[in-house]
Amino acid sequence: MDRLKMLKRIIAAAAIALAAVSGSSSDMVRLPASAQDTSSAEDPSSSAEDASPEDEGTEEEKKAREEYNKKLSKISKKQKKVAEELEQLEDTEENEQQKQMLILEKISLINEKSGVVNSYLTQMEMQLAAERQSNLELSEDIEEGIAMYKKRLRALYLAGDMSYGDVLLGAGDFYDMLMRSELLRRVTEYDAKTIDALVEKKGIYDGQLRSMQRKQGEYDEQALALERERAELAVLYDNNAEAKKLLLAEQAAAAERERKFEYEVSNYSSGAMNEILLGSYSGPEDDAFRIETEKEANAKLDELHAAINVRKAAKQTIPDDECLYNFKWPVKNHTEISSGVGPRWGLYHKGLDIPGEGGFPISAAEAGTVIMTNNTCTHNYGKDYSCGCGGGYGNFVIIDHGNGFLTLYGHMTKTEVSEGDKVKCGQEIGLMGSTGWSTGSHLHFELRFGGYVTNPANFVTY
Repeated sequence: MDRLKMLKRIIAAAAIALAAVSGSSSDMVRLPASAQDTSSAEDPSSSAEDASPEDEGTEEEKKAREEYNKKLSKISKKQKKVAEELEQLEDTEENEQQKQMLILEKISLINEKSGVVNSYLTQMEMQLAAERQSNLELSEDIEEGIAMYKKRLRALYLAGDMSYGDVLLGAGDFYDMLMRSELLRRVTEYDAKTIDALVEKKGIYDGQLRSMQRKQGEYDEQALALERERAELAVLYDNNAEAKKLLLAEQAAAAERERKFEYEVSNYSSGAMNEILLGSYSGPEDDAFRIETEKEANAKLDELHAAINVRKAAKQTIPDDECLYNFKWPVKNHTEISSGVGPRWGLYHKGLDIPGEGGFPISAAEAGTVIMTNNTCTHNYGKDYSCGCGGGYGNFVIIDHGNGFLTLYGHMTKTEVSEGDKVKCGQEIGLMGSTGWSTGSHLHFELRFGGYVTNPANFVTY
């Protein structure tokens, strides 16, 4: 192969690879509408219809989507029935009590639907976070490949314009010619394989980018639907005295539960827990503060990851018990989320609830040091009140990962680590349960920065 042709091929490959990373996934914190196809913006369903099979997600994602649609369909049928019954009673002054009952049922169904949508959105947030991280790593890999080719192109240029034939004719004898020929063949094959690998990575990158765009479009569509449901709920409460009365009663009861919970946290272990878990959260207005905390956490993570990458590039050995700040899902093969972070039942839910069977292993999301734990709660059953154990968390573990990050694992049947223990990422730390203030078997999982609440879905990957 002539060297000029080989150079042209290498340059073409480098151009292809550069095109792949022209829009780095690290910038895709959230895709704006302008980044999506205009047809998708007009018709949210079009992106799903036009997507190739691989863009539709994994089998697990498809199953979750089907289950989600089944739940919505079931609720929608009930909503339709209630709407029809209300319409029949609309023009009559009789059966006022029946109207009130139907309106309350309508409110209950909207609340139920909001819970289902919110849980699904949390799962989507995690999927998007995982794909962003994967695409970021892939783009960095491509960029590294481009950098290597730039060095190679420079070396070829400095070597001068020598042809394949010149190399062979410069051989001292026949044996030397064979060796040179074999060397050139291997170099050419290596270049071809490297170029093919870059092109393949570009294809994977583009596929993941399409998947993220599709999921972001679906996420935005579902988030908008959730806001509409909440707006309708607010109107129903405002226009119905009985519903408003019930709402105020629920809010008062929720506020009382929150006061009791905060009291238990502040008094647990002579106030030690209150010094670790900071902030008072009570409603939607606290979301703004949480988002600011997450921005600070992301900035810190960027700094930490950059430092770790420098060490890796320098071929430094990183101990397996050192935190790399790549937080992992704490419950293997259990990806359902029954409650996300945010307002719930008039309270502010501070973590993710991951349902599962009692006794299922719980793993540390990252390496760190256990700084607090409780293993004394025996009330391992569902209840709508706090038994007073573990500051409401029952049997729990709190791990300090350093640099302001900590994770909390609550309501466990039992813990398997003690205060002061060093744990590795993925190490078993306890078993799922329903101790403390828990309505059923699940893991309550929190990820905090500087002691303040974040949404783990924005930081943890499966």
